[in-house]
Amino acid sequence: MSVLQPQDAGATICEVALCTLTSGVHLDISACGTPCRYRLIDCANLVHNGTIVIREYTQFPTVPYTAVSYVWKGNTLNPGVTVEAFSVNGAEQADPIGVDVLRDASVVSLTRGAAYLWLDRLCIMQTDKADKQWQIREMHKMYQSCHLCVVAPGGLQQLVRLDEETEWIHRGWTLQEAVAPRCVVVLFSWKLGRCQAHAAGSHGVIDEVTPSSSAVTTLSLILDASTIGSLSFEGGGKTLLVEVKLFSPHAPDRQYRDFPFWRSTRRIMSPNVGALARILSSELDGDMKEYSIWQSALMRTSQRPVDMVFSIMGLFGVQLDPSKFKANDRVAATIALARAILAKGGRANWFAAAFRIPPSRQISTFPVFPRTSVAGKAYMRIGDSLQEVSSLMENEYPIAEALIPMPHGAMDGDGYLHFTARALPLKPATIHDGDSSPGPSVPRLDVAVPTSPMKSVDGSYWAPHENYKQIGDDEQYLAVLVGFFVAYYPGHTPAQGETNIHAALVERHMQGKYHVRSYILLSSRTNSWVQSWSQCTLQVGGPTVAIAEDNGDALPIVSVATEQFLNNPRSQLPDVTLQDQEVRRARWAVPQTRLENTYGVMGRK
Repeated sequence: MSVLQPQDAGATICEVALCTLTSGVHLDISACGTPCRYRLIDCANLVHNGTIVIREYTQFPTVPYTAVSYVWKGNTLNPGVTVEAFSVNGAEQADPIGVDVLRDASVVSLTRGAAYLWLDRLCIMQTDKADKQWQIREMHKMYQSCHLCVVAPGGLQQLVRLDEETEWIHRGWTLQEAVAPRCVVVLFSWKLGRCQAHAAGSHGVIDEVTPSSSAVTTLSLILDASTIGSLSFEGGGKTLLVEVKLFSPHAPDRQYRDFPFWRSTRRIMSPNVGALARILSSELDGDMKEYSIWQSALMRTSQRPVDMVFSIMGLFGVQLDPSKFKANDRVAATIALARAILAKGGRANWFAAAFRIPPSRQISTFPVFPRTSVAGKAYMRIGDSLQEVSSLMENEYPIAEALIPMPHGAMDGDGYLHFTARALPLKPATIHDGDSSPGPSVPRLDVAVPTSPMKSVDGSYWAPHENYKQIGDDEQYLAVLVGFFVAYYPGHTPAQGETNIHAALVERHMQGKYHVRSYILLSSRTNSWVQSWSQCTLQVGGPTVAIAEDNGDALPIVSVATEQFLNNPRSQLPDVTLQDQEVRRARWAVPQTRLENTYGVMGRK
């Protein structure tokens, strides 16, 4: 039915009782909606009357609304558990929409002052291609303009606990959904009441939504808790420590022989969590955040490769036309996005964002792009196996004031980055028999060149030319200075070390054109030396534009474990890092269900 309303109320295009949908009927607004229009769900009707009322707007709605961020394929239901849920025509590959999750999101919206809800599954005509393409162009504006964004990390079928792992942080579109809004909260399963909570210097309040069932708190607090693997809160008259896994990687990649032996160890301070935390940080500048956006995007995946570009373009203030690209045109769309960013005066903040991943053979200032999928995480082909991309990334960001800003320049249609940078002519080198692998090079400051060959990330060795301050037109290899990078940890000052300075190892493949071969990491002590390198103008891209990268779809997935010992009475390692301390602390965090069984009732006395 369609009943005209004042503009702020929109026109009602759909009104259906939830009880009819949960009996097996699929929702479909294609017959009653008009393509290329804005739509919102009436929260009060849903909460109080059990009715989905969808209103349609010809202009961008001026009423306050809440947007929902989630994954289409979320956590599966536990055996024997059933929920009231319904599906949408055109989105049958996604999980059903749980009635309780939809109602809780509407309750949060109402209590925070927004009478309407925007949920793409219900507000986009899923069977209409023109509407979907138009909505993709409007997606960033929908999240940027919302009064509140509610994250349902486990998907729409059910709410998950803090100690359950989800794929929300691995999905492409959720990056924009977390960064664009002014205020973002996480909706999760919780039976411990309202309480104060803190993690890694962040403080917040866990607010109940449905008593003894669900709660919300800020995304920044949950990110910091996911970074260190635990969250402290007040419950039952005590300070308790709960495990937090919502945005942590699924499997541990380290084994620790430390107390308590009965607790498994998970990887904490993960690059994918750290990248999003940096983007949302109020303490980092624009270039630091843009670098982190590129890092975060590389660790995510989506059903269509091209969506990995569309999902972040709005964060750079760019709007590409989705109809001009095919589903697999990720490289072409990436070049278009990079060109638009640079044309606006932006920097090449993607450079060296994933220096441990082999460079792309099509646009080598970027790494090889991970394979994409409708669900799961981003994986990269390394040799004869697949590895999770986040395990190949560093949790770091650039500091321009410490050395140089990231490059300015322009990109041509073939993906060659044209820019000016300090560079060092190189020649292949070998290490003498009996020498140990030198790792990152640390030249003495009282000599002109390193005292030992520099080892690049790909394992090759390099030495400067004797007359390295003169760069000829026919140089075969160059080290191109990219910037100064520091590790990220929430609430702490970055430290300097042996790998702060990053340089791209580039190789000439035709006259005047280079491609990235690998990267060289240098100590912060070489700061003065690298600033003595000569300036030169470069074209870096290729080396092969028309090629299809092999994503290794049929290869097995592996996780490489690294054993590490913590400094306790039964360990021999003398130095304990900040990360070691947090890993030890996370091992003592308690599963949420155990805390709920013990303190759930006490917390209400």
